[in-house]
Amino acid sequence: MNTKLQVRVIDEEAVVSRSVNRVLSNADYEINVLKAVNDAKIHETPKKERTLVKTIGMLFATPFVALAYVIALPFMGLYQLAKLALEAYARKHPASNGKLRKVTVFARNVGLFFASPFIALAYVAALPFVGFYMFLKLAKEAKANNRHANA
Repeated sequence: MNTKLQVRVIDEEAVVSRSVNRVLSNADYEINVLKAVNDAKIHETPKKERTLVKTIGMLFATPFVALAYVIALPFMGLYQLAKLALEAYARKHPASNGKLRKVTVFARNVGLFFASPFIALAYVAALPFVGFYMFLKLAKEAKANNRHANA
């Protein structure tokens, strides 16, 4: 149960409609503030550790992300060029539009067929890291909840 810190700002309308003592003496407000302060202290360290783990993970993942972009960008550019060329051809020759769509779908399927081993390889390479990250994240949350329950 996370309770967010509530900050009350007393503006002139609140002072006019009620007395200042009535605004500040709300018991619910005091309980929420104490819970929020305690929760913030308990969850402060795991957030820092989580941020550090994310930063280190991204540090190791950056070369692979860049490599994926370097490999994929020429193919995406060729795809866009072919798409524009086919659209221009379809405008000039509207009679062959149906055949052109079939050729386009076929070309896309062939491209995905040849790209699928590389996509699968990317998944195989990334999933252990993603699983380990999720394991660490759940362990940190369980540890924080255990501390919170024991306190």
